[in-house]
Amino acid sequence: MTQPRWTDDDELLADLRAALGRATPASARELEGARAAFTWRTVDAELATLSYDSLLDDRVLVRGAATAPRSLVFDAPDLTVELEVTGERLVGQLVPPGPGDVVLQTADGRESPVPADDAGCFSVAAPPGTRIRLRCTTPSATVVTDWVRT
Repeated sequence: MTQPRWTDDDELLADLRAALGRATPASARELEGARAAFTWRTVDAELATLSYDSLLDDRVLVRGAATAPRSLVFDAPDLTVELEVTGERLVGQLVPPGPGDVVLQTADGRESPVPADDAGCFSVAAPPGTRIRLRCTTPSATVVTDWVRT
């Protein structure tokens, strides 16, 4: 192994500038590979599938304006995520109840992390019409929900 020739930070920074100056833009194939590798970051998470959506419930098909919040339930073997869409917020609970971390992910890549309290309850902003999914992590499980539009 060779010894670095840098004796101070200025020499190191000069070498880094020179190396970055020779960099070429990534090819389409390299970008595709990077995106594919990025999707593997949640490979160990279970998929929580949508098992109930109040918009699809036959009882909603009545005359008049719907005033009840939309309810969604996602089921995975070790964790259920229950949600209510109320205006511009999602209010939810992890079942079985317990503390955890919830990250709302939008289709454009933005993430909004929020904690779930000891009862598994959480609340996060979600503008109407946004395509979202949740990544929920508890001491016993990590699940990622299906994509839905709020």
